[in-house]
Amino acid sequence: MFEAFAWPAALIGGMGLLFGVLLAVASKFFSVQGDPRIDQVRECLPGANCGACGFPGCDGLAKAIVETSAPINSCTVASADALKKIAGLVGSNVSEFKQLTAVVGCLSNEHNMHIKYNYQGLEDCAAAAAVAEGYKACRFSCLGFGNCMKVCPTDAISIREQVAFVDEDKCIACGKCATACPRGIIMMLPKDAPVVIQCRSHSRGKEVRDSCNVGCISCGLCERNCKFGAIKIIDNLPVIDYEKCRGCMICAEKCPRKCIWLDPAMVKKAFVNPDKCTACGKCNTACAFGAILGDAAQIRQVQGDACVGCGLCKERCPTGAITLIKQ
Repeated sequence: MFEAFAWPAALIGGMGLLFGVLLAVASKFFSVQGDPRIDQVRECLPGANCGACGFPGCDGLAKAIVETSAPINSCTVASADALKKIAGLVGSNVSEFKQLTAVVGCLSNEHNMHIKYNYQGLEDCAAAAAVAEGYKACRFSCLGFGNCMKVCPTDAISIREQVAFVDEDKCIACGKCATACPRGIIMMLPKDAPVVIQCRSHSRGKEVRDSCNVGCISCGLCERNCKFGAIKIIDNLPVIDYEKCRGCMICAEKCPRKCIWLDPAMVKKAFVNPDKCTACGKCNTACAFGAILGDAAQIRQVQGDACVGCGLCKERCPTGAITLIKQ
């Protein structure tokens, strides 16, 4: 009786073992070697798998960079050092890369914004916006119910005094918050932006004054005082061209509503090393603010109060005598 079951079982087991060996040999013999650079590129990526790059996770982006020459800086989370390492692995060059962060363009907290009515509906920004354009007087204001916070994969967003706030250290610039915001007031900006317009209202000045204490009234002082043409008023709202912005902070200083934020950590002043200065005068010509003192053959000096740290003098100096010092 036992032999009647043993032989078939042994036969089937032997055949399974034989086929297993054959399949293992075939997989080795017919295998296609993958590009080892894919794994190397993958190790350089942060592993957030946020999808902001447009590829299916970090594995998909690594494969696309190696096999289809996808842009190396597609990942908005990777550091500049990581991107340089990836460029070295695939034999390419990476242009100057600026990390991005989400920025909420609104200051309409409970102290600044006028309230039209007491909203008691669904705690959802889109739902609140559908009722008479929201309970806040400005139709471009943050409604503070956290649609952006709910979709953030890294808990980088919190609600403070009825306004969303982004923690730059946690933000991976995936852009999900910007997509979720029904007001369209969340922007993706360079993390090192020296100034930011913290208002997204396209209303005219009187309407803004009637609704908000700090909203932009499109007075144009920022545009008129920018000596680099980096700010333009478009549809009643300043727009900053960060390729032209020199970080002089003049726009923030001139803004009467104080809705242009400046990064105090980026305030700089020029300093002239007298041992290197040849009194060529090129810095005088370059300075648009009259902050360089000295005539003819005199060693140049910087008038601290007038210097805005734009760096034009440093770029024009042929001897490297000028440095920018953070204040």
